[in-house]
Amino acid sequence: MSSDFTSVERWEDGEFEWENKNCYTVPLKVFFGKVQNLFESVQHLRAELESKGYVPKPESMLLMEVELFKGRLLMEIPKPDQYDASVVEIEKSKVFSTVHKGEFKTIGKTAKKLQQHVESQKGVKPTATYYWDFRHGPEFSGQRTKQFVIFCRL
Repeated sequence: MSSDFTSVERWEDGEFEWENKNCYTVPLKVFFGKVQNLFESVQHLRAELESKGYVPKPESMLLMEVELFKGRLLMEIPKPDQYDASVVEIEKSKVFSTVHKGEFKTIGKTAKKLQQHVESQKGVKPTATYYWDFRHGPEFSGQRTKQFVIFCRL
């Protein structure tokens, strides 16, 4: 990963265009908006990708989509040759981002602020919110992160 891709400045108050992304998804266990067994879900995602021969793009992020009682993990892959129910296409869309500094359990407030900001600026509610477990260097490998990027998609 390049330092630009992993720099906090790139994601703080960012505005991006996402071009037709194909993401492989697996369910994420969520209870009252709190992710359960994330490690297990990541292992499940990796095993399914490997068993189906999908190779994530080098710059691919592991995104979490979290709701009150359900969620999913998404990993961008090249467009599959045939239909796969586990692959969703995120059509061309505008995406806004911010960085949440703190524990994952406190991310909801930051996400709500970003959603409200996007809605007030663009006059449209975001259609989806994603969280990225933002690790920006080998010194954080294997540790719990206290920095996440939040994406709101229109």
